[in-house]
Amino acid sequence: MSTPSYSPHIHFTHFIWKQFLTPNDVVIDATCGNGHDTLYLAKLFLKKLYAIDIQKNAIEKTQLLLNTHLSKEEKASVELIQMSHEDLDQICLNGFLKLIVYNLGYLPGSDKIVKTNKTSTLTSLQKGISLLETGGALSITCYPNHAEGEEEEIAILEWAKDLPSSCWEVRHHRWINRPSRSPSVLWIQSCIR
Repeated sequence: MSTPSYSPHIHFTHFIWKQFLTPNDVVIDATCGNGHDTLYLAKLFLKKLYAIDIQKNAIEKTQLLLNTHLSKEEKASVELIQMSHEDLDQICLNGFLKLIVYNLGYLPGSDKIVKTNKTSTLTSLQKGISLLETGGALSITCYPNHAEGEEEEIAILEWAKDLPSSCWEVRHHRWINRPSRSPSVLWIQSCIR
């Protein structure tokens, strides 16, 4: 008997993004990390992609990945910025922002000292929803497999539950036949008025 296959959470989010985005869209990767989400998004030929991270080595790893896998033309729409995700409102967007992507936790392969936390993430999310165009969305991947990550996910879920349903559609995806501390994905989209 063969083992059933399943797509990890990253494949799931990439599928959603591909269906949701068009080449005219502006996107922020609020936690670019090693650059894999940034690379995926850049290949969708967006109008503009801002990739931010608080860690210099994350920006450098993302730049290296993009330089290795993208043409000059593909890289032209990508801007890398070293800053905290809680300061994303400092990016000049001119009113058009379709998606903000969060892949929370710590930089894979790092010493895990620097990581997202509930305070800075909630600040970023609150600022982020005010920046989105009508119909825009937040894509948030949470990692509750460590104490801070679990605390962060709980805080985000509580915050998301309080968003008015007349303005926001909130979905939470979790694999229910996996360990309870497996990654989960929140999709928060502004209602088209």
